[in-house]
Amino acid sequence: MRNILRVTTAIIATGMAALVAFPTSITAQQSSLVQPFPPPATPPATIKAISLLPASNSNTPTDLGNGLTLIITCHDGGQPNSDTKVYFHNAGLEWATLNFLYSNGTTVTADGRYQTPYNPININTASDYPASFLHARVEGQFIYANPTGNTTVNLHAYDGGSFCEIRGTAVFAPNPPGPPAPPVNK
Repeated sequence: MRNILRVTTAIIATGMAALVAFPTSITAQQSSLVQPFPPPATPPATIKAISLLPASNSNTPTDLGNGLTLIITCHDGGQPNSDTKVYFHNAGLEWATLNFLYSNGTTVTADGRYQTPYNPININTASDYPASFLHARVEGQFIYANPTGNTTVNLHAYDGGSFCEIRGTAVFAPNPPGPPAPPVNK
């Protein structure tokens, strides 16, 4: 029994000594570590919900940021066969591109285009892209890109006759900073 008591006491004493010494050695090692990854240089992406129920005979603009505005025309003119479209409008001051893949229930459209910047002097110069959904729906993805960043719009648009339903998300991701300027030779 005395041998067991001596072994137990020795184990407890050794364990206590290790507990006292261990945190100090860990602290010294942690303070000398260099952070392995630099902090991110660009801000994180932002997500914006799209949720609209415009009535027939209305035009509803929605600013999605980064120069992109959606303009929803729901039976413009109030007649059953009047225009029902989602316009992707470049409201920014820079050229942009718009690429898309969507379906209206019968036809799949995949394409892209340049969009001229907004000109407050001549507002007819902007090249809006209309996605028509008269008596139909639009389900798809639209990617708007300009020098600031990219906005990806996942969109559902439905013509309900006396109303239109527009749902989706717009995710903006800023472009990362460019490479540093080359050194100037002197």
